[in-house]
Amino acid sequence: MLELDAIKSRFFANISHEFRTPLTLILAPLKKAQEEAPASEAEQYFESSDAEISLPARHLGMMRRNAERLGQLIDQLLDLSKLESGNMKLHVAKGDIVSFLRAMVFSFESLAERRQIHFQTEFPERGEEAYFDRDKLEKILINLLSNAFKYTPERGRVAVKTSLENGRLKIRVEDSGPGISKDDLDKIFERFYRVEGTEDQGTGIGLSLVKELVELHRGQISVDSAKGRGTVFKISLPLAREYFSEGEIIGEQTRNTPLPAPPLFFEPGFSETSPSENGNSPAGQPLLLVVEDNPDLRRYIAERMQAHYRVIVAENGLRGFEMALEYTPDLVFSDVMMPEMDGFQLCEKLKTDERTSHIPVILLTAKAGQQHKLEGLETGADAYLTKPFDEAELLLRARKLIEQRSQLREKFAAQPALKPTSVTLPSTDQRFLDKVAAAIEENMGNEFFSVEDLAAAVHFSRSQLHRKLKALTGKSPTDLIREFRLCRAKDLLEQKAGNVSEIALEVSYSSLSYFTRSFKAAFGVPPSEV
Repeated sequence: MLELDAIKSRFFANISHEFRTPLTLILAPLKKAQEEAPASEAEQYFESSDAEISLPARHLGMMRRNAERLGQLIDQLLDLSKLESGNMKLHVAKGDIVSFLRAMVFSFESLAERRQIHFQTEFPERGEEAYFDRDKLEKILINLLSNAFKYTPERGRVAVKTSLENGRLKIRVEDSGPGISKDDLDKIFERFYRVEGTEDQGTGIGLSLVKELVELHRGQISVDSAKGRGTVFKISLPLAREYFSEGEIIGEQTRNTPLPAPPLFFEPGFSETSPSENGNSPAGQPLLLVVEDNPDLRRYIAERMQAHYRVIVAENGLRGFEMALEYTPDLVFSDVMMPEMDGFQLCEKLKTDERTSHIPVILLTAKAGQQHKLEGLETGADAYLTKPFDEAELLLRARKLIEQRSQLREKFAAQPALKPTSVTLPSTDQRFLDKVAAAIEENMGNEFFSVEDLAAAVHFSRSQLHRKLKALTGKSPTDLIREFRLCRAKDLLEQKAGNVSEIALEVSYSSLSYFTRSFKAAFGVPPSEV
């Protein structure tokens, strides 16, 4: 039986991946087409009888609504599979339950306005800190409210009442829909059961999922209904810490191989060229590496990004790692499920290799569960997005991560020399800078110590060392060697460890005049005045 559950769980996970990739390729172009439509058709996403909205616009809206609905059904199927196999766990954190409820319920106000449904809400007057699983409670509320609005006719009524009583959250969702017969009422929470005689038969997943999520959260749910008088769902959930095990509490709620093909650059006009042929790349723009085995999705992401960045692509994790070593991109987008080397393995390899450890990684995956998200973050991923992803969020995440890396470089650029402890870095980058500093320190008196010697000392090629140091500090290896030596000279002068000529020789400056010019350029005063 356990083996059968495991097989079913794997089956649903694999089906999810197969569904989510084509769904991304449906939703993303649809959203783009809607954004580019005339402002007069801004309501195209919603059902409308407005004759001024063009037929293509209405078709776009219909396609997007149904594609998004398909995504919701995939999520529900996966959730049921996880519940059945015992793989769905609570992730409870302390947060303001009242603010959360308000935000979730108020998100249905625009739907109520469009449907001309009287939407009544009631919340506790003050915020209240409580322990709850944000994801599970969100799914419970969305399913119940979606169900209420679906069966309530225009100009009908939907009411949501929430209260806090004796350490428990009480939720009451009431609608003025057609109601449920007594025969159906006894089976309403069974999996895949659908009430006969309704215009929208549904899938029979939503209420079954709600009941199992409520019980997973140590709560109870009941329903009261009759034909012709609407339906009322009542939920009671415990909010105290003692109801949950230590393993369920996670902290505070927050809101926030074949021969490789040559890399491709995507430029305006969607042309594909190799790096050597690419003469029209936006000079100085960050370089992005997209690693995705699906060629359509790989090209789509590249096309969306090429308006803002230079882009190269790889078809699997193994080729992606090779290209990261060769080109040292500013950011990597990677799918998770890929041949040769998956996204988790690629991310871990990038983050543990000193040549690439500084590169931010965004994982793109069809695996929507919290477990997979945590697995991705544990490998060092800087962000984790689930397919079908939102293009605006993808661009925003990319921009923010590149900005953060740029700010780190600016902090280094403001420092006179290598001082690894003065800026917090991931441990791999910290160790790398320690090695660089140690190599320069060891050769402080060697005026013939070159960039090639430094690269050999830290086991990098010259080009890899240059790209790595520029990415981390904004400075070239030559700049860092010079600044390190000048900083040591300043320390020695302040300690009166010798005269200017002696100290110049100690830090590998055989020309006193050149040492004086370099010192004054770095610190604003000649060495004789220190």
